[in-house]
Amino acid sequence: MKVKKSISIMISLALTASILGGCSNTKTEESKGTGTKVVSENSRKSSNELVVAVASEPEEGFDATVGGHGSMTRVLFSTLFKRDKNLGMENDLASSYEVSEDLLTWIVKLREDVLFTDGEKLTSEDVVYTYEKAKGSGSSIDLTMLDSVKAIDDYTVAFTLNKPQSTFIEKMAYIGIVPKHAHNENFKDNPIGSGPYEFIQWDKGQQVIVEANENYYDEKPKMKKLTMVFLDDDAAYSAVKAGQVDIASIPGSLASADIEGKKIIELDSIETYGIEYPMQKGGQKDENGNKVGNDVTSDKAIREALTYAVDRNMLVEGVLNGHGTVSTTGLEKMPWLNKETVIDEKQDIEKAKKILEDGGWKDTNNNGTIDKNGVEAEFKLLYTDGKYRQELGLSYVEVAKQLGIKVKLEARTWDDIESEIHSEPVLFGWGSGDPSELYNLYSSNIIGKGVSWNNAGYYKNKNVDEYIDKALASKDENAAIEYWKKAQWDGKTGFSTLGDCTYTWLVNANHLFIADENLDIGTPVVQPHGGRILDNIDEWDWK
Repeated sequence: MKVKKSISIMISLALTASILGGCSNTKTEESKGTGTKVVSENSRKSSNELVVAVASEPEEGFDATVGGHGSMTRVLFSTLFKRDKNLGMENDLASSYEVSEDLLTWIVKLREDVLFTDGEKLTSEDVVYTYEKAKGSGSSIDLTMLDSVKAIDDYTVAFTLNKPQSTFIEKMAYIGIVPKHAHNENFKDNPIGSGPYEFIQWDKGQQVIVEANENYYDEKPKMKKLTMVFLDDDAAYSAVKAGQVDIASIPGSLASADIEGKKIIELDSIETYGIEYPMQKGGQKDENGNKVGNDVTSDKAIREALTYAVDRNMLVEGVLNGHGTVSTTGLEKMPWLNKETVIDEKQDIEKAKKILEDGGWKDTNNNGTIDKNGVEAEFKLLYTDGKYRQELGLSYVEVAKQLGIKVKLEARTWDDIESEIHSEPVLFGWGSGDPSELYNLYSSNIIGKGVSWNNAGYYKNKNVDEYIDKALASKDENAAIEYWKKAQWDGKTGFSTLGDCTYTWLVNANHLFIADENLDIGTPVVQPHGGRILDNIDEWDWK
């Protein structure tokens, strides 16, 4: 996970001005109130330069073998495949591929015209090296299904899996290829890739500067220089208004103002927010000694009642300021959604209370909190920093209170959430456009493997596991859809609200940006969780 650099508005404006003045040889002018020199908007436009606010800095550096960095991966590195504008798959470094009859071997042919930014050719040797390093990195990249990878010739690679996996192409669309000859302990601070931009410098805590890769094999970017500055939402918003930054992501609460020379860009997304529940009884521990299970949320009546009690329309209007839609499945825009699992989006407090009463939850000691068999209905709700999360959490707490359930909202970082991630509910954001995300969220086979948020609630359902395994073992994504849908609900069981109700899904949030009115960002890809606004950076241009 990325760690966010939060900077106060006052000092960040001065910092940004200083940064922009120090990294360009184009015309500068004095920034009012700061006394520093900044590159003027007109100068940036005339020289095809761009300054983008990025909320999260990858403090571990830019090594594609140990994790992805959102749009930054696409800026610096190439992948074998990539998602197209409609969430389909298309070639990037690959020119073609084929899968063996037993579905265990994927043969990928590479383009022969690709150079790294140091001028060296990208060949099969680099692909093999990258995947071997990624498999052994112990990072968030799950390559447990990969048995071996080898070069057949300079531009043909064979991937052999230990079991069929229809979603393996997703891995090949995620991992950026690094050069074997230059990959060392310093690489993360000075990366070499084959993407549309060449790395120039990283001023830690402040910015990353890149320039157009003149050797890029695809459409060369129109913006010759790109500076990515690390600013939080409020600071980035102010910097765009001041003309020091050209585009920044903003929450819905900042999207209503009419600012001269600026425009608001709203993009559809598949980013969805929901509450994940510990599914096991309390008293257990994981291999690291952390608590597993929760005596309250392991009761389906609690999970189901809260799911029906949420006022999702209020969340869309009040928290997202109308910039989004309700979610009852977390999969509304996915082709593998089982439409049977979509429940009524309207709040139904009475139904929720009836579910609790039928489930044996009552306030037997008149203290305002319902209980059952001596267990009080109370738990924590953990959330990490990010757009809308605190507000969504607070709304959930108030809904729970109406049902006699006591919820304590607590902020966490990804560094300190580990000890309670399996024993307390967590407000997560998901939405990758990758069906294997369902494996990570709901398969009991992923428990204890990879990152701690994989099936954090320790959900176990044999039938769901079987459907997921069949989906993974299918020939391709289309053939797998039938099984992904059955894992949600097969008429008797599943992970959806109709089945085990593993999540209370809340909203789908559109992605919003404030930008210079003359900036043309082309046609971006459908935005996943976390955003990939720079994926089509080669299309961006000044009008």
